[in-house]
Amino acid sequence: MRIRLTSLLTATMIAAAAALVAPAAPGPLAATALDAQEVTAIRAGRLIDGTGGPAREDQVVIVQGERIQAAGDAGSVSIPAGARVVDLSGHTVMPGIVDAHAHLSIRPDIRTLRGQLEGMEQHDAMQMARIVRNIRVQLMSGVTSVYVVGEVHYNDIQAAQAVEEGIIPGPRIYPSGNFISTTAGHGPAEYRTTNGPWEMRTFVRQNYEMGAHHMKLTITDRARVGPNNGTPYAAGESNYTKEEIDAAVNELHRLGIEATAHANGESIRLAVEAGVNSIQHGGNLNEDLMDLMVAHDVGFVNTYTIGYQGVFNEWGFLDNEAANIRDWLARGREVHQRALGDSERRASGRIVRLGQLIRSKEKGVKVGIGTDSMHGYMALEMENLVAAGFSPLEALTAATGLNAEIVGIEDEVGTIAPGLFADIIAIDGRPDEDIRDMGNVAFIMVGGRDQTGLSFR
Repeated sequence: MRIRLTSLLTATMIAAAAALVAPAAPGPLAATALDAQEVTAIRAGRLIDGTGGPAREDQVVIVQGERIQAAGDAGSVSIPAGARVVDLSGHTVMPGIVDAHAHLSIRPDIRTLRGQLEGMEQHDAMQMARIVRNIRVQLMSGVTSVYVVGEVHYNDIQAAQAVEEGIIPGPRIYPSGNFISTTAGHGPAEYRTTNGPWEMRTFVRQNYEMGAHHMKLTITDRARVGPNNGTPYAAGESNYTKEEIDAAVNELHRLGIEATAHANGESIRLAVEAGVNSIQHGGNLNEDLMDLMVAHDVGFVNTYTIGYQGVFNEWGFLDNEAANIRDWLARGREVHQRALGDSERRASGRIVRLGQLIRSKEKGVKVGIGTDSMHGYMALEMENLVAAGFSPLEALTAATGLNAEIVGIEDEVGTIAPGLFADIIAIDGRPDEDIRDMGNVAFIMVGGRDQTGLSFR
């Protein structure tokens, strides 16, 4: 059974939640002012609701405060008197994108893991400066929710509060707090120190006390640091013992929050059998692991674009040359295609992975997507699913409603439905027919706040 997450980050957020108006009963709304909260009516030429259903034409979405009040055919949903009307009749309206695997402060480069870890050792002021820029790029790419899977010094929790209070613009942030890792495990050095069942429980409680929404275990099947970096452990083993994984997951569930796990290959089995709620990366899949995830109703979040960090060092272009998200996506495609052309190993490896993705979908595994720390590249993650054989609509669903379901936040975001947060974007084009149209983001709303007017730099 999945854990339903209701806790919020701060007392301010709790107070805001208490002030929310209950969702309206189904049926047409009366054409009267709903209450003192601002009301916005969005006229959608086409609406994709994130559930997997086809686009519907001539729709209206009513937003009251930070929540969706109603959504449906223009003929059955009345626009309240005095509402602000946003005319998107020439666009495709859809839920904001959910990036289901994000690190806010990291910028991967050609030093790969070493470069990421060095970045996490920098002063918090520099890390927060990167966070402000990175989440702005995410937002302007249409991402309205980021599910964080490991930061240092609780910087993600601080950033989440800053966005919630309106200090900086950004997507909704679901923070995980600090990494959970072991000696010789995967992650920043200061967190590769948690060993033994009771240390696991203590670490979980500390993260929880600081405000983590969920937490990630980094489970690997080989050493990740030092002279033995890359050396596999014994078959079926990982950097954690079974007792350590069980203790961490049990403590998370005992506190009422979800566990996700960095896991690939046989380490997926260890995580799923321990009861984790979702898998991050999910590489090296075979039929047995796919069947295991189906049996336990555990989905995984594919992270394609991070695989190109070894040939990617374009962040100066992002900050100093790119004029909009389309420029940034075009640069990413260029680098990726060049890398595939230059390396037969990369090209053949991608074919193998695409086969794992489509086979997972065929067997009923929930396949989600995330950028890891390739900020702004969720559109490229969707394009990768389409290359694997997903339809454009299935790729859009993976990035919205299905992503939210995999990581347990579907009661708040991911679809356009009454009672959920008004996280809504509009696309100039028909992305359910041509996935590359996802680069044409024309409207952005997060929790009822219109963020469309932001500059890219």
